[in-house]
Amino acid sequence: MDEPPIEIERLVDDSVLPATIATLQFAYWGALTGYDTALGYEEFLQNAARSARLPTVLVARRGTMYMGSVNLLASEMMIRPALSPWMAQLFVINSARGRRVGSALIEALMGCAIELGYQRVHLFTSGTLPTYYAALGWKPIEEVEYLGKMRTVMAIDLP
Repeated sequence: MDEPPIEIERLVDDSVLPATIATLQFAYWGALTGYDTALGYEEFLQNAARSARLPTVLVARRGTMYMGSVNLLASEMMIRPALSPWMAQLFVINSARGRRVGSALIEALMGCAIELGYQRVHLFTSGTLPTYYAALGWKPIEEVEYLGKMRTVMAIDLP
């Protein structure tokens, strides 16, 4: 039996999904979400759901099941305020990893950035993830210490 296709849509301000995303992502990243508490991050997500521009949160679903999400932010790395916009908090639930959910979210985010008039998107990452992003066309810009860890700042030019 075939799985339903992955559907990607903007987060809407409903009563359940911002809380679900905040709980899962805050448990995974903590303060790397940019917030001190899951509730603070949930409030950010609710505000993003009402935003016509940035921030924007894209959500991946298969049927009614939440598979992951990604944020498009005006600013992410406080030590690089001139860079904008940023892809942040790319998150895929464990059971959906390795099933193209992450790359589908990235493709949708790039389409959203193009619609908003941007020509380039940035991200920062660490560990083995620069290899993942490089395979999708992202180019490293610099290595920098940020939030107590070495990070790779990367960018992708949009068509």
